[in-house]
Amino acid sequence: MSMHEIEDMIEGAVRVLDRRAPTGDLSPRSQFARLLKLQGEFDCSFTHFRVMDILLARRFTYRFDVDEHPDHAARGPYLRDLREFTFLHDNPRDDTDEGDDERSAVAGYIEPPHLYCDAGSSLWRRMVEAGKLTGPDAEPPVPLPLIDVVHEVMRAAEAEGDLELIAMLFGLGPSTLFADTHTRLIRKGEHVGKNPFTGKDLYAPEDVVARGRITVEALEAEPRAARLRELVQRTQALATPLAYDSRPSEELLECSPINAWWWKGL
Repeated sequence: MSMHEIEDMIEGAVRVLDRRAPTGDLSPRSQFARLLKLQGEFDCSFTHFRVMDILLARRFTYRFDVDEHPDHAARGPYLRDLREFTFLHDNPRDDTDEGDDERSAVAGYIEPPHLYCDAGSSLWRRMVEAGKLTGPDAEPPVPLPLIDVVHEVMRAAEAEGDLELIAMLFGLGPSTLFADTHTRLIRKGEHVGKNPFTGKDLYAPEDVVARGRITVEALEAEPRAARLRELVQRTQALATPLAYDSRPSEELLECSPINAWWWKGL
């Protein structure tokens, strides 16, 4: 079942960021990319069309005629005959039932009669290479730490008095909010543990950036954690009744030092 609380939270975040940024400001483009990436980490539906007018205006999503698809010469009849929303994948076989169960990444999508792609996607890159997107539109979104984007959303929500959105974002907790700032590089060949079934040593097959361990000490020394807690305390946002309240139970807080610290006194 789709996680409506996450979908509603991301929609709200997109809307307040759009209202906060001046016309022509490209900052929301990269912020939207990070927020939608977060949504993709949960069991959520495809919600772009809730805010498609904003995504198009802020140049995160691009709309074309279906005939402008780079593979139109080979796939024109299939693309033109689509009568309902359809994802387009890196491997065209995955657009139909011919592909494997594990499908390739989404390249773009069609909502008849239009073709869409998001900045940074493989179809967007092909449109850039074809010269259909130039200038700032040909630049990929800037990678942003989630915590920085969330802080901007909270500031915008505070200005509008949207305490529910602040509370929902804070409720994501430190493990999610700091996941991409507390990381470590695991080198190819590094020992990473043991197989729990065979007892054999396991080694990294390639270099990979893995999630690091977040500690109370790290959070206490993190200015961005302090800023979010101060904002929540200042607004008293957690006193707002929520349709989807994610505050951990007392039992969970007893077992999780970082969550106990995160919620302490709030």
